[in-house]
Amino acid sequence: MGEFPKVSGPPTGVGLMFDVSMWPLVVITMPPVMVEDDITYMRECYEHVFSAPTRHALIVDTTKIARVPEATMRRQLKEFEDSNRPIIRKKNIGSAIIIQNAIVRGAYTALRWISPQPAPNKAFSTMEAAASWCVEGIEGDGQIVPIAAYAIAKLAKSQASG
Repeated sequence: MGEFPKVSGPPTGVGLMFDVSMWPLVVITMPPVMVEDDITYMRECYEHVFSAPTRHALIVDTTKIARVPEATMRRQLKEFEDSNRPIIRKKNIGSAIIIQNAIVRGAYTALRWISPQPAPNKAFSTMEAAASWCVEGIEGDGQIVPIAAYAIAKLAKSQASG
């Protein structure tokens, strides 16, 4: 599996979770209400992920979001993405975003047609589907997939037996 990035837990007041325990699968869980400190923490975590020697796949779980982030925070997220396009292209196998609402998921997909990501990016309705897609990407990249990643993709039994 190789060396995985060392990411500390979120500081007090930060609701965003950044999990690298299934490296090379990274899972970000968005908080119900995003604050500036969440964005700062996310940037700090990404520094470790981008400096890791291997590529990663990413799941962003938005299912707990209760309120859309304010415009200034959305702009900061977009600026972060834009300023890191080359490293994202190099280091990211693919990103799966979990959006349960079918209309919002469709709008997100349409937006990504208009404004493509530097790495493959796809919206899913469940963690299982998102993880399955990411596991396929990690395998396709020639990396070892941790059993925990197979488990959240509900692929553990089929992988273990054959």
